[in-house]
Amino acid sequence: MPVLQDIPITLTVEEIIPNRQQREIRPWLLESAEGALALAQSLWQPKIVYDWFDVHSVEGPRVHLASPTQVGLETVLHVGPKADLLAPAQLVLVGVITIGPQLEQRVHELQASDDTLQSYLLDSAGVVALGAAGETLRCLAEDSAAERGWGVSPSLSPGSLVGWPLKGQKEVCSLLPLDEIGVGLNKHNVLEPHKSASGLIGLGPGYPSNRVGSVCKYCALKDTCWRRREDVP
Repeated sequence: MPVLQDIPITLTVEEIIPNRQQREIRPWLLESAEGALALAQSLWQPKIVYDWFDVHSVEGPRVHLASPTQVGLETVLHVGPKADLLAPAQLVLVGVITIGPQLEQRVHELQASDDTLQSYLLDSAGVVALGAAGETLRCLAEDSAAERGWGVSPSLSPGSLVGWPLKGQKEVCSLLPLDEIGVGLNKHNVLEPHKSASGLIGLGPGYPSNRVGSVCKYCALKDTCWRRREDVP
């Protein structure tokens, strides 16, 4: 299964300051954010493991995927009531992304030394960097769909899509060799290192959009989340 490394991530200082549009950024905060971003750039190690799976069927809350290596074998994902978002899909791209453990470890060290602001800003940089790394996966889906004249679904993840609980991580992660990028799944179905994420994107001729959107509009925190990603029209 393909593994991507040395993924370029480009962030601005303003991106790592939450609620930056609601107030003027003070010079001291900007200076702290610049230091956090410079530190983050020396710590993150983005990697992605991914693979493609044919969609056998979508039946109610369940999505049936064919094994890419074993004929006749399939995996069932219990996506929930929004499984219909994959109904037009003939193919799905499944991936797991991480920026590695070093940034997270440094955040804990800063917290232990009571450097609250720097730990907060560094953690914010990690969150935004993880999303930026995920753009590589979204581009893979969009480019592959464009070659076929197809469209793409939003990016779907257990624990983020309403009705698809975090325990769905076990089903998704069973599809990929996470150890190849240094990622594991703990007993609470949380990816470790914590700055990691899983997701899948559907591809098919029935999708009207050629850009991967988000499922933020289905989230209970949609009106307050500073990381909200607007759907692409």
